[in-house]
Amino acid sequence: MKNIFKFSFVFVAVLTVFACQSPKEKALKSIKDLEAGDSAFSDELIQKLKTAYVDFATKYPDDQQSAEFLFKAAQKGIYLDQPKESVEFLDRLVKDYPSSPMVEEAMFLSAYTLENNIQDYTAAKARYEQFLVKYPKGELADDAKFSMEHMGESADELLEDKE
Repeated sequence: MKNIFKFSFVFVAVLTVFACQSPKEKALKSIKDLEAGDSAFSDELIQKLKTAYVDFATKYPDDQQSAEFLFKAAQKGIYLDQPKESVEFLDRLVKDYPSSPMVEEAMFLSAYTLENNIQDYTAAKARYEQFLVKYPKGELADDAKFSMEHMGESADELLEDKE
């Protein structure tokens, strides 16, 4: 009888904890669970994870994790060959979270994606220029300059230039 009572008590306690989770906590748990399965490289799983990131950032814009989730959603979108949507997520991160430490990388990745995935060289050049104005001595400044100098060149053309 004591064992049944103990089991019932533990079961009710666990059930209460899960039932009392806020929607935000449930969303974070769902993201964590999806991230744990991300190594399977299933496009369906990656799409679900990308959607979960964006949904969280939309529902909880004041949460400090939202900027990171938008960046991760952009990365997943690039992997899934959804570069225009990825640029939108990166632009949203830059606009909505200007003090985030991820802004520098987001600005560069936006320009890089416009250049390499979308082949919109005019927009890419403008983004690289904006990036260099804001981060002239940033970690990716030399990469931005190189990209602007060699925009549209193939890998073979880049190798020829080096020789």
